[in-house]
Amino acid sequence: MALGKAAATRIVVCGIIGLVAGGFGADQLWRQKSAQEQAALRADQAKEMERLAGQVKELTDQLAAERLRREALERALSEGRK
Repeated sequence: MALGKAAATRIVVCGIIGLVAGGFGADQLWRQKSAQEQAALRADQAKEMERLAGQVKELTDQLAAERLRREALERALSEGRK
């Protein structure tokens, strides 16, 4: 009877240790995968920000050119009225 009780205790203790170790291992894998996904997202966001910055620069340049054209037209019109 004493041997059966000792074996049952060992089985329970080993089971608990196995559950804790398995949980710890699963947590480590999940954190590693999460870190890799975040790194990939950061890289994608950096590329997107570069693309958007290029678009903003292009639109700013177009706006400046349009402003210069409008000012030149206004000057030409005002000189024509004089």
